[in-house]
Amino acid sequence: MEPNNHSGGTAARLALFSIAGGGASVLFCFSPLVQFPLAMAGLTLAILARLYNGNRFPGPATAGLILSVAGIAFSLFTFTMVVVVYKVILPDPVLGPQYSQLYQQILNGFGSGGLLLP
Repeated sequence: MEPNNHSGGTAARLALFSIAGGGASVLFCFSPLVQFPLAMAGLTLAILARLYNGNRFPGPATAGLILSVAGIAFSLFTFTMVVVVYKVILPDPVLGPQYSQLYQQILNGFGSGGLLLP
């Protein structure tokens, strides 16, 4: 892909959308099914901004790249923790009921307006 003479505006727009995608991916840190695609879109837009800017990352594209990589890392970590809970903790005869009870206490705390109030 060969950039043209008017690619400065395109690179800037791509860089800003990269920040938006990477930032949204970090904000959705507890939902890897939403977070991972947003982070990948932000990463792709940062790389496209680099291509349109003469193989140099504009400042916003660098920020979008960093946020997107952080979003990917958070997504993989969250997904790993979900797998650990469902494959290791819940089937365990001792840890499973303890985890379920703690989870229920947390849900009840959110429902009563305060966190973990008895």
